[in-house]
Amino acid sequence: MSGSVTTDHPSPAPSSALRMRRRLRLRGLTWLVWRQNRLSFWIGIAAATAVAAYAIVRHQEMTTAIADGHLNACRGTTVPAGDCSHKLNSFTRTYQFPMRRPLQAMLALPLVFGVFLGGPQLAQELESGTYRTVCTQSVTQLRWFAAKLLVPVVLTILVSGTIAAAMTWWWRPAGSLLGGWFPWWQWYPYDGIGPVVVGLSVLSLLIGVTAGLILRRTVLAMGATVVLGAVTMYVLESVRGHLLPTTLATVQHPTGTAAPSNAWVLSEGAVDATGRHVPDLPSCYATDDYANCLARHGRTGRWAEFHPSSDLWPSQWAETGLCLLLAAGLAGLCVWWIRHRPA
Repeated sequence: MSGSVTTDHPSPAPSSALRMRRRLRLRGLTWLVWRQNRLSFWIGIAAATAVAAYAIVRHQEMTTAIADGHLNACRGTTVPAGDCSHKLNSFTRTYQFPMRRPLQAMLALPLVFGVFLGGPQLAQELESGTYRTVCTQSVTQLRWFAAKLLVPVVLTILVSGTIAAAMTWWWRPAGSLLGGWFPWWQWYPYDGIGPVVVGLSVLSLLIGVTAGLILRRTVLAMGATVVLGAVTMYVLESVRGHLLPTTLATVQHPTGTAAPSNAWVLSEGAVDATGRHVPDLPSCYATDDYANCLARHGRTGRWAEFHPSSDLWPSQWAETGLCLLLAAGLAGLCVWWIRHRPA
């Protein structure tokens, strides 16, 4: 009697690429939070892509205009004269003026993340009570908070970083060419370029999340985020000049300034023959010979305390670090609040 023997062949092991995709696939609570924020993510990515495309085009237009107009010869001049003055004025009207409004609008970008992403993040679920459904599925409140925080933080860093990089790319040729005509230390362009945009955005997001956790009302949390975010940005701008050591310089001529071109001057004044700081003489401003008036009163030089233009990026990173430190402190406050005041 003949019979047939069947053998079970083991299924082939999944490939390394398949295993990697499985590891990267979002699951559980993280997937749920992603689903809740996916519309904000795609809107943010679309906006960042549009800004980046526009900035690339404008950057190329500026670099072409600089090369065609031979403007590199005028680079770094404090008070351009003659042909340079005409060329730089024309360049400013054509390329720098259109840049001002977008750079000014960048001041509102961190508040957008705080108000529309951070404020409702916890407040909506606390206000409606839907968080209880999640927390009954073997999920602790701290794990729920961590997932609710991780996804928007990643989204904020990705979108704000892309926009900040695009705006920096657009600004760089004009900032390098115009120098003191377009000071780097003014609130624009400073607040619209570099890593400080990301730092402020993450901090504003955490302000919104904290307000939502404490106030438990969506609209109230969004309003509080606007106020607290604006106050925080004002305070950070006030302390910005003190985040890095300043440079102190003295020159032995009674007029002008002791600071180099395009430096951020925090304070300055007159010195006498011994190098001692002495008060300025406003009465000399009205005289015909200003320099001789100062010399007659013993004002032989000038002193200045300033940040040189090379401090731009160190200052940006210092303020970014401060923003992230404050954001971490707010995250710690949220953890403490959840532990000691469970919802």
